[in-house]
Amino acid sequence: MTAETARLLTTLLSLAEDTGSLSDELHFAGWDAAERVPLDHGAANVLRALVLPKAARVLEIGAGFGGLTRYLGEVSATVHAVEADPVRAAAVRFRTRDLGTVSVHDRPPADGYDLVVVQQPYATRSLLDSVRERLSPMGAVVVLTSSRGVAGTLAAAGLEVGRELLCSPGHEVARAVRSARIDTELPRLSAAIAGGPANGLALLCGPGAATLWPAFRLATYFNTAERAAFACTRADVVRTGDGAEVRRVPLVPSPPVAGISVGPCTDKVYDAPTMVEVLLDEPERVAELLTGWRDLVRAEAARGVEALWDLVPHNVLVDGATLRPIDLEWRHAGAGVPEVIERGVLVLADKLTGAGWSAAADGGSMRELAGWLGVLIGLHPSFVDGAVAREVAFSTIGSCGTAHGTDEIRAAIAEIWRTRLARTVHEYRSSKVDAGVAANEDEVAKR
Repeated sequence: MTAETARLLTTLLSLAEDTGSLSDELHFAGWDAAERVPLDHGAANVLRALVLPKAARVLEIGAGFGGLTRYLGEVSATVHAVEADPVRAAAVRFRTRDLGTVSVHDRPPADGYDLVVVQQPYATRSLLDSVRERLSPMGAVVVLTSSRGVAGTLAAAGLEVGRELLCSPGHEVARAVRSARIDTELPRLSAAIAGGPANGLALLCGPGAATLWPAFRLATYFNTAERAAFACTRADVVRTGDGAEVRRVPLVPSPPVAGISVGPCTDKVYDAPTMVEVLLDEPERVAELLTGWRDLVRAEAARGVEALWDLVPHNVLVDGATLRPIDLEWRHAGAGVPEVIERGVLVLADKLTGAGWSAAADGGSMRELAGWLGVLIGLHPSFVDGAVAREVAFSTIGSCGTAHGTDEIRAAIAEIWRTRLARTVHEYRSSKVDAGVAANEDEVAKR
């Protein structure tokens, strides 16, 4: 990071009215990755995933711009944040200025601590020796890193790694924090929640390490990217007596915004593909599965299910002959069965087009595919425009947290959908073929 970017971030933090760990003001303030990462809603997700000791005295080494510090100060009794760089230290002070729990230092104080958080660059042998001396008898150490090599340094300092957690895509802003056990026990779910390789690690050490991550938990994952704070959620994957469950809750329980909200939901884990996955492999089942899904929406509405808005095909598992809804977190007070069905067909067409669906007409557009899918279950092709307008309005509120003053965002989202509707399945197929050819050429070159 350049000195100019560091000064800009410090200025932003000094001027911000809301410096909380889930501040929308900060989350949407950054222009590029260097600015966005320290301000992101998910900057503290790795620590959110842990069970931190109550009334803890915490030492954080390498506070940076205060993303972790802010969260620690919100949930802990005392936080001593160490940051030697004066510009960054000023940023931490600005970010925590309304918290009486946090103080900023240029070197570790001599106190005893229940929890120590260390960022990778600072995990040297001499510093870790100092950490061990400051740790309370049942204290724990969390090292956030991208290298397993740190484990050897920890062991040499008398801090054996008690548990290793994988952070995807990395520990700086994690979508998923998981034990490696989930990869073998629930591989389909693990791949879905990780969304790619794990480039970060959380190494848990010290006498209290076991309490930070319950033995029955396999993973915790978050929806914090591109969402306003009112819509951010966490989901814990836990073992149960007869298998496993996903338990999802809002990070900040909030009132609805223009009738839109998220709520808690719990789903049993089934080793089954989604409707989208099945249609990609078995396109001939499209009429059967669409009709079954439409009837499922109607049946769930008759049962009084609140989160009907989320009952779209990619949230439906095909478990043999049974369709099972999952991940129903969004509530939309203004949407009934017709609106949900139209939304589901629109989003399904988007996903099938993006995957270059083999059953779609080669030169057909996403709009035409959506219209054809709709006809299969009794919709007129003209439904597309109304469904897009509702999706744009919903996405605007979900990403901004307000229905007012959002014209620029609304216009940008509308333009994204216009582009998607016009793009052809052939274009997606061609881009995938080109990517495959390029990958093969790279592999040949390596040989």
